[in-house]
Amino acid sequence: MGIAAPIVASVYGDLDRFVIHGGEIEAFRRRTEARRRSLLQQTKYCGDGRVDHGVGKRMEPANNIKDKIARFRNTTNHKYSRGVVAYAIKKGCGIIQMEDLKGISDKADKFLKDWSYYDLQQKIEYKAKEAGIVVSYVNPQYTSQRCSKCGYIDSQNRPKEPDQSTFKCQNCGNSANADYNASQNIAIRNIEKEISKTIENNSANNK
Repeated sequence: MGIAAPIVASVYGDLDRFVIHGGEIEAFRRRTEARRRSLLQQTKYCGDGRVDHGVGKRMEPANNIKDKIARFRNTTNHKYSRGVVAYAIKKGCGIIQMEDLKGISDKADKFLKDWSYYDLQQKIEYKAKEAGIVVSYVNPQYTSQRCSKCGYIDSQNRPKEPDQSTFKCQNCGNSANADYNASQNIAIRNIEKEISKTIENNSANNK
């Protein structure tokens, strides 16, 4: 899950994938942030109807933007969650594994925090339960650095420059879209144990 691609889902070993691109969110973000800035500027010169009613009244148009964002987020998260569960049903999946994003507010940008991936995941969980699908959460640490083909973990597998969207394994040469590769790792049963074993082995070999 992210801003560029809010959702990338795949079944392990399957080249097919379910992708929701971030253009819709980004376009909405730009429009609403620009509109909010404009309205905040206008409060300095608001009309007579709001001058005598305190700060709350003067801020009313800007606060309405917050409500608009909340409604858009709710509608969009419902749409995205329906898409994920429909994909799982199509693929015959009994389990949906997602990243545990409890610590996301510590490192995400403001829009990502405001968007509330917790709300999106709750909607996926609710719809999955209705479809008889179990939802489990995976620690995402190293899932973006691990090669889903050979299991090799290295920060250089996903260099920050020039393009973070590309994954290239330094061990086996596997090249793939970075989000797809991460989704393949997250789809592996007991992936956290697999990653722990690899890290422990690497530490032992480096001693």
